Amino acid sequence: MTVAFELNARAVHGAMQVLAKLAAGHGLPFREVWERVQELDPSLKADWAEAFPDLSTTVRTKLRYESINLGKAGWLRKTGRTWRLTGPGRQAFTAYEGDPAALLNRAYERYGYWSAERAAFDRAAEALETLPDANQWVGLADLARVVGLEEEPLGAWLQSGRPTGWHLALGADGEVPDQLVLTDAEYDEWRTLLEESRVYDPNASGARAVRALLARRVQAAELQDLVPEELPAAAPEGKPRRRAWLIRGTDARGTTLIRSLWREKGVCTLSADRLPGLNEGDRPERVREVVDLYYSDLSQSRRTETATVFHAFLSRMGEGDIVVTTDGDQIYLGEVRGPAVSTVTGDGAVLQRLVEWSNLDSPLTMDDLPEALAGPLGNPNTGLLELSEFTSDLEVVLDEDPEQTPTGSVDAAELPDATQELADELTMRDTEWLQDCVELLRDRPQLILHGPPGTGKTFAALALARHLTAGRSANVQLVQFHPAYSYEDFFEGFRPRAVPIAPEKTKGGSGPKTAPAGKDLSDAGSGIVFDLVPGPLKTLAEEADKNPGETYVLVIDEINRGHLAKIFGELYFLLEYRREFVHLLYGSDKGRRFRLPRNLVILGTMNTTDRTIALMDAAMRRRFSFMELHPARGPVATVLADWLGKRKFTKDAARLLDALNERIERARLDDRDFRIGPSYFMRPAVHTHPKGLDRVWRHQILPLLKELHWGDDVDVESEYGLEGLREELGLGAPTAPSEEELTESVPAARGAAE
Repeated sequence: MTVAFELNARAVHGAMQVLAKLAAGHGLPFREVWERVQELDPSLKADWAEAFPDLSTTVRTKLRYESINLGKAGWLRKTGRTWRLTGPGRQAFTAYEGDPAALLNRAYERYGYWSAERAAFDRAAEALETLPDANQWVGLADLARVVGLEEEPLGAWLQSGRPTGWHLALGADGEVPDQLVLTDAEYDEWRTLLEESRVYDPNASGARAVRALLARRVQAAELQDLVPEELPAAAPEGKPRRRAWLIRGTDARGTTLIRSLWREKGVCTLSADRLPGLNEGDRPERVREVVDLYYSDLSQSRRTETATVFHAFLSRMGEGDIVVTTDGDQIYLGEVRGPAVSTVTGDGAVLQRLVEWSNLDSPLTMDDLPEALAGPLGNPNTGLLELSEFTSDLEVVLDEDPEQTPTGSVDAAELPDATQELADELTMRDTEWLQDCVELLRDRPQLILHGPPGTGKTFAALALARHLTAGRSANVQLVQFHPAYSYEDFFEGFRPRAVPIAPEKTKGGSGPKTAPAGKDLSDAGSGIVFDLVPGPLKTLAEEADKNPGETYVLVIDEINRGHLAKIFGELYFLLEYRREFVHLLYGSDKGRRFRLPRNLVILGTMNTTDRTIALMDAAMRRRFSFMELHPARGPVATVLADWLGKRKFTKDAARLLDALNERIERARLDDRDFRIGPSYFMRPAVHTHPKGLDRVWRHQILPLLKELHWGDDVDVESEYGLEGLREELGLGAPTAPSEEELTESVPAARGAAE
């Protein structure tokens, strides 16, 4: 059980307890529900803040999202911004009253059933919608069987969702199902609805026995014709998907219009002092022509932006869309209720739409909304911006039933603890070092593994990345820095692309111009355009932002070989402040601003003996944690011996490596980083061929040591030669392994190498 789940469960249990204590038929607005939850569980808010200090989403906001699960489970009904428990909801709370985790788990199961069978639930709702006008009712069991659902979840869902005709799904005898355990007020409500539908049977009904006329029942054979075979995949023509918009406006004195005109008149407006002759529904080309004509003093880019804004307000914004505006830290939501019209206010000509503002007396703050919305809402320069990716989140805040899964409903990814399986993969004796890495990443999601060559830094970084992402290869990306690497390579930059140019016509206009002799049209008719191309960091960050419940890892090999200030640019700031947003260098954020999501982990590797590259500057060092992999210390010190032992190879190589590093230490006491790591010897061929070790020593180890002693007048061959070390340790000449040893060791070694 994760910490987030435990805290969510406490919030949900508290909310259901608050509602269960109310008198029959009564409910509360969310604000009062939350106040009473805090009275029941005073430490809940503080516990969340302690567990997630860097997460702007609060437990209050998470409770709003959890209400979606309760609604689809059939336990919670939200009408007129008021929360009420249904009969099945009261039963569920009674069954799990002392077990918040079991209660939330059951809600998740019921939501999962609804999600998997959503098409069947929608088909049931479509069938019920036809019954009120026909003055008929259906058996709930018959309806469930025809659409392929279980009876109990369908009956509970109808209590919370209440689609048109929900009250006409009854028991086989025409009676309100007993298993719903309704209150007297709910029975009376149902009775009234049956009377309005002209199917109520007063003679067969009583105080708690509400029945319908048996003659008005749709028989099972006829019901099949009422249930649609399938529902259209897309929204009906003329009914576009609901959108959401950020809109801001100020008067001539610089006062936000939500304080005056928009509040008083119930509208939102867009200044259009030079915009004649445009109407709702005009095409983008028409809008651009008018803007080019009447706003000719603006630059081309500003005219493009202006035309886009006008077209969005006139033709893309529609009735029912959600609008968001801000006044400092206060956030207001509304719903568009009218077409776009041209009118005049005290500040001149404007385009105007009617808006039903929902929270003028109780403005929201960013704590009530997904943290990703802080980017566009925190940009004061944005006038009109589409926020349709957050439509479902805003519907939740408005206590509506979202069509799509909200972005903020997913719990933030939590890094898993290190496991012994991971330690075994890296030939480490225990998980202590790896768990330290995980804990550092939980505190700050940037970590550098540093050490001498051959200590397995890149291998360890990739293995740790796979562990953190639960083996999702698409969530891991590796890049390698080098002196020529730049911001444009790493984050985003303009890149040339060849495009064909339309061939010129001949003077007669009858065909393309003939290419000059010796030159084809492909040479004569090509051009270059520059595209803004995202780099690996931006691509991975955008994926992480879209999937907050998953962990993504960017591995930067040889991180100190690049010019870090040049490569990271304005991202320096974001490495330390993951909750903040910045404007991007090339403006590709389009007013939304950019952030590095918390679930994006950066693992770097750094060779500490590379003295040709300047070390990291202090600003970058402060933004990373560092874990050392050194041949003389754990966990690296025992890796080679353990690796050889598991594969039943002789441990001579481990003894030789220790002796070699001791000689290096005596020669270079001033720098502990001049050591050789075990990776050079962790390949099967080194130990299965009689000359394998000699070849590695002669062609990899000695050249490295010659570079180490460049200009020192040291005879590297005599000082570090393999034969001399063997003689010092009393080791005989290497012998080829037997056939039996090869059979036992080679497959295991090969598997480990892969």
